[in-house]
Amino acid sequence: MYKTVPVKARFTDEEKAFWINQCEHANSLINSAIYHTRQTHYSKLEQQGDAFTTYWCGDELLKGWKTYKCSTTYPELDKALKDSPHYKAMAAQSAQQTLKTVGESITSYNGLVNVFYKGEVDRPSLPKYRKRGGLAACTFPRQALNYKDGCFYPSISRQTKPHLLTEIKLHLPEFIDSDWVKEVTVRPYLGELWIDWVIDDGKEPINSNPNLDYTQAWSFDHGGTNWLTGVSTHGKSLIIDGRKLKAMNQGYCRLVAKYKQGKSDFYWAGVLHEENEPALLQRVPDYADRSTKQRLVHFLGDNASDANLDRVQRKRNNQMRDAVNKAARFIINRCLNDRVGNLVIGWNDGQKNGSNMGKRNNQNFVVIPTGRLIERLKQLCPEYGIILTITEEAYTSKASYLDGDSLYKHGEKPAGWKPSGQRVKRGLYKSRRDGHIINADCNGAANIMRKVATQLGLSLAEVGRGALTLPRRVDLFKGLSKSYRKRCSGVF
Repeated sequence: MYKTVPVKARFTDEEKAFWINQCEHANSLINSAIYHTRQTHYSKLEQQGDAFTTYWCGDELLKGWKTYKCSTTYPELDKALKDSPHYKAMAAQSAQQTLKTVGESITSYNGLVNVFYKGEVDRPSLPKYRKRGGLAACTFPRQALNYKDGCFYPSISRQTKPHLLTEIKLHLPEFIDSDWVKEVTVRPYLGELWIDWVIDDGKEPINSNPNLDYTQAWSFDHGGTNWLTGVSTHGKSLIIDGRKLKAMNQGYCRLVAKYKQGKSDFYWAGVLHEENEPALLQRVPDYADRSTKQRLVHFLGDNASDANLDRVQRKRNNQMRDAVNKAARFIINRCLNDRVGNLVIGWNDGQKNGSNMGKRNNQNFVVIPTGRLIERLKQLCPEYGIILTITEEAYTSKASYLDGDSLYKHGEKPAGWKPSGQRVKRGLYKSRRDGHIINADCNGAANIMRKVATQLGLSLAEVGRGALTLPRRVDLFKGLSKSYRKRCSGVF
């Protein structure tokens, strides 16, 4: 199975200068390719004579070129830009990979043109230029990498190689076998450089795991304070605590507001402090040009306001990534321990888009990375033979599981329908039958499972009031030991 492993790069100052220079050339090469694409496309439209038109964009009447497919391809770009100074400054295969990204963008544009005339999407536009002087990712296929003594040595162009002051190498992480590596990308990310290792570990997706029972399932309902509430057909229940995630996001928003105080809402670009620049430039190699030197100051300096914002954003993103990985691993291990073959998650596409629950509720709910967790589970489940089912969760929180209320899809609820039970207090749900009090989130998770029980052939006989009353609360950051995670991941 192909996987991408991102690792934070730890380069020396000389190595960092080289990679920033390469990323700048990649950015300029992309802009050159887009310029060639646009000029070629518009010159062909001019030859047609009737390609200029007027059209409505919302309430405004605009004029411009008609929307036609672009005929420019990657081979044409490669031939036209082979003599470009940016192309020559990069390794040949790395430059080709950069141009292929532009070719893929053109292919995507042509696909949007087809659906545009069917009325399914808004008017598409050709790929736009990147910010001048910015950085873009540099990609090296396996053919452009030489492996020696635990390091990969990327190809370097003849034009750049004589100016190097040090040997350029990429240290292979210990947990990656050199034979697995298929591609390496060095990319900028919020003021830092990261290395993406694309590997193929030789594993194949498992269609059916004989150690799992596919008549059993774990079902999860997502929220805010209770990030994920799970109920299993074995009569077990748990809650993955989300209060830590809420605190992280609140701290992030507070720091962003602090560093952006008195500035425009759109402010984020960095400002170099001139009084700090001379001292930092002493750590920059002499052969680097002025633009590269300024970018190195941005990397090395810690007093610029944008550096603070970059640091805050990096920390928050790393915290969310860590939480997603821990939650996904915990859920997978839980299914393996209980020998459960089905995993059901309630999720409505686009439910967080345009959410208007108030500033505080939006901050506590919308930014919780449940969508990223689902994508992570989609990657992990085939590796262990677990069947992941994503179902819409309309009315699952209102309907009473113990009373067997009917469950409808969104928009299909009949007029006059009312749930049997009700929420009597925050977090508590009261059923009509015997007035039983159960956990409200467990009630939602059980209803999510009930929506797909017939489809998956699940038995809900053990999912009763006892399983829904007192779920176990799990703290991903403090409640799980490393030995537990290792023990669970090695079950099969």
